[in-house]
Amino acid sequence: MIYPYVRHGLDILFVGLNPANTSSKKGHYFSTNPAFWNQLYDSGLITVPVNMNVADEQVFGSSRVNANHWEYGVTDLVNGLAESNSAVVKPTVRNCIDLMQTIIKYEPKVVVILHSKVIKHFVKEYMGKGGVKHGNLGKLVDGCDTIFFNIPFPHGNAITSEVKIELYKQVKETLESWNSTMYR
Repeated sequence: MIYPYVRHGLDILFVGLNPANTSSKKGHYFSTNPAFWNQLYDSGLITVPVNMNVADEQVFGSSRVNANHWEYGVTDLVNGLAESNSAVVKPTVRNCIDLMQTIIKYEPKVVVILHSKVIKHFVKEYMGKGGVKHGNLGKLVDGCDTIFFNIPFPHGNAITSEVKIELYKQVKETLESWNSTMYR
């Protein structure tokens, strides 16, 4: 079992659907395939390559390898269910409510949604936001300054790593812009 890295002061909160079986057995997020970590590195969101078997501790548990020492966290729409076949994962309204409460409570600067089922169930059905595209979705929660991004899952789909890296670069630019306006 793996546990979310969620706390106050996050610059980015990554939201997946649920932990994969292998990741759950290893006790580390994104430890099945290095694509996610490679995309973060290639986009400049992390400053050094990381070993996928312990990368979550380095990137989510600390800020030392993160660009500008930003704070990153991770959670899932469906916590507590280890399953590699996303077709059998059935998010509930309760899962959506819990995620919304987490976002409102911790108010990360950016939420990066990493799975089409999270978009479908959380953004489209629960939040009632249609016309979802990849990239910057803007502020989706009334009274909350969090900016949402939709970035396709790191592997296992037809969207290239190059496209995902460019989207992560947009996240980085958004945070840089946010921070530059905060210190004027």
